[in-house]
Amino acid sequence: MYKVRIRYEKRDKLAYISHLDLMKALQRAFLRAGLPVKYSQGFNPHINMSILAPLSTGHSSICELCDLELTEDELSADIVERLNAVLPEGLKVSGAWTPQSKASEIAYCAYDIVYFCKMDECISESFVSPVIIEKKSKRGSLQADVFDYIQAISFRDAPEGTLCSCVLKAGNDTLNPVYVTASLQQKGFIGSDVLAKYTRTHIFDKNCQDFV
Repeated sequence: MYKVRIRYEKRDKLAYISHLDLMKALQRAFLRAGLPVKYSQGFNPHINMSILAPLSTGHSSICELCDLELTEDELSADIVERLNAVLPEGLKVSGAWTPQSKASEIAYCAYDIVYFCKMDECISESFVSPVIIEKKSKRGSLQADVFDYIQAISFRDAPEGTLCSCVLKAGNDTLNPVYVTASLQQKGFIGSDVLAKYTRTHIFDKNCQDFV
């Protein structure tokens, strides 16, 4: 048995695919590419795979990760090319390797958020803690300071308006980047009607190094 970690992009219309449909699309691609995938045991066998740090529907990414188990003991040198030949438009594999870290060691995710408006030039200095939000999760809701989840954040002009680049806490207690938008609205930096485009750019370990 061989474990492989696959990095892929999810862009354009595929940003709006559900988690379940994304799993199905990847599984079909694995089979069409002829990968020797390993199946689970039992009455309803399925491909042994998992998507790390699942992304919210509607968000794009250039660094999604999927772990897959193969029945062979080595990684095919052309796995990237074989997968890209059968993936739908909007999904593209950019790398594959033997995992070096456990999924539980994911600590941060980096995002680029494009706001389709111009913000105050001094926003980086004036957008400071505390900013109290109602953070929702499967365990319920809680009041939290958004800055407890922000490792780094900056703003700059972009052709479409304003680009916010941020590194947010991930793992067991993650922060969805939509809460950054909610915080900016709460502080009056943007209106409630301003459109935003979210793109995940990196998945990091606890040292803010690329997760591998």
